[in-house]
Amino acid sequence: MTERSYFDSQSDDAFDSPRDGASAEAGRFANEFACARRMVDLTGPALPDAEPTGDVEEPHAQDHDAEAEQRWPSHPEILELLETLLEANPELVPAKETKGCEQPHAVYLPENYEPAYAYPLVVWFHDDGGSEADLSRVMPQISNRNYIGVALRGNTKLERGHGWSLDEAGVTSLVEDVRAVAVSMRREYHIHSERIYLAGFGRGATAAVEVMLRQPDWFGGVLSLNGQFPKIDPSLENLPELKDKRILLATSIDCQTTKVGDVVATGRLLYAAGMLVGTRVYQDSGRKPSKKMLRDIDSWLMDDICATDTAGLVA
Repeated sequence: MTERSYFDSQSDDAFDSPRDGASAEAGRFANEFACARRMVDLTGPALPDAEPTGDVEEPHAQDHDAEAEQRWPSHPEILELLETLLEANPELVPAKETKGCEQPHAVYLPENYEPAYAYPLVVWFHDDGGSEADLSRVMPQISNRNYIGVALRGNTKLERGHGWSLDEAGVTSLVEDVRAVAVSMRREYHIHSERIYLAGFGRGATAAVEVMLRQPDWFGGVLSLNGQFPKIDPSLENLPELKDKRILLATSIDCQTTKVGDVVATGRLLYAAGMLVGTRVYQDSGRKPSKKMLRDIDSWLMDDICATDTAGLVA
């Protein structure tokens, strides 16, 4: 697998039962800190209770068993060290196993999926009225072999299909859903940690840009197709995580919500914030992304991937 990233589980798999006779309850850290799992390797087996003889009655045998289960490891100084560490650094937060994504989503695997290859991941955001099922139509038109794709269902139900609630609470929840689904995807498939891209059409494009601006250090870039642009905070110019992040802003001549002037104005603001901005204007797109738009997603992504690979070889 590739190097650890923001989308790896924040702790190792939770241990359900002790190994090698180690205690099932070795203090608070055994439950809350991932490093406690490794502590099992340093602990000796629990000392066996004395075997009862036939001549001696054991009226409290159950009490003895419970006591044995609560026995501390043979290296309690490790736990003492962790307790001291927490007291000296109260801002430390115990690492807990992350939950999987509970929001309905769809996954697209490329033809001839090769587990040994680290694939880029495209996170697709459908337009209002769509659903995660749109992914099966969109991804083959982008590429049927270059990427793994995943699409979340919109976080609000419309009269027809689903849409995106992008108020403060909605965006905050969406960022968490994207993180959760990316963690889940990286557990199941071989995904390159630095090649996770956001893309969307219409209202979904707006959602994709919102997520990118909230957590730019998580993603390789974002593509906005016919999406209204969120209000850009001037303070973004002071956000170092945006520097050299790629964004493609695209619209079509017949788009009623995103005019060419909007693309230019937003592009200037994001360029001033340090982003690498690309723009496209298409003749028409209708209510769905055109084949030309989707083919251009592949070209734009491959430009970034090839540039990164070349830089790595030069370095």
